[in-house]
Amino acid sequence: MTTTARLCLVAAGTLLLTGMFHNHLVKSTPGAGETLTSSPADVRLLFNERPEIPFTSVTILRADSTKIVTIKAIGTADSMEVAAPLPAPLPPGAYLITWRTASRDGHAIRGTYGFSIAP
Repeated sequence: MTTTARLCLVAAGTLLLTGMFHNHLVKSTPGAGETLTSSPADVRLLFNERPEIPFTSVTILRADSTKIVTIKAIGTADSMEVAAPLPAPLPPGAYLITWRTASRDGHAIRGTYGFSIAP
């Protein structure tokens, strides 16, 4: 194996291992692409590492990206999970959830997914 090939393998392995140790979303409720029959009481996000609660928020948008509300997340009994209680029920329709948090190492992470509520 050439030196260049070895260096490429080491670099690829380093990137893979580095990515494995950063916080990421494991599960959400409502789930991505899920269709509910009624409004959820809250949005729950479960991470592979403990999120930093002061830096965690959830924004709910209509399908056309019109902002409905941004909610500061609160901790739950599971230290890897946060909840964002909705201030009012959502009517039937399609929604986007954008979330952001940070992990202990200071890396900010964010994501977006959609769900809907059937009429």
